[in-house]
Amino acid sequence: PAAGISGVEWDAVELPSQFMENWCYDPATVYDAGMAKHYETGEPLPRDLFGKLCEQRTFQAGMGMIRQLMFGALDMRLHHTYDPRGEQTPFELQHELAERYAVLPPLPDDRFLCSFGHIFAGGYSAGYYSYKWAEVLS
Repeated sequence: PAAGISGVEWDAVELPSQFMENWCYDPATVYDAGMAKHYETGEPLPRDLFGKLCEQRTFQAGMGMIRQLMFGALDMRLHHTYDPRGEQTPFELQHELAERYAVLPPLPDDRFLCSFGHIFAGGYSAGYYSYKWAEVLS
């Protein structure tokens, strides 16, 4: 049986959504399939605006990538090697990994982990890496 969500292997859980996002940057999909038309006039999206949408895709892409790598590494460490009975708190682990992955360190009283539902309540325990893997596959 698959270990991912709804019986889909973890390596492919995010693939459909990532694949679909990429269609929005394909001129043939946007124009030939008539995907981007004004709802009242039917006029297609101006090409210069489509170009700007495509350009913004890479704005701060490195920052976004390193953020996702940090989340994936934190998820794996918390679910694979972290010892809750040990001396290190989850927040200390987060700060340790931030030294490697973050451009700016989290604030000392940062409690992001308290709201990181994907890895604690969202079914992604030790599977958050699938977001980055889906980008590669798509």
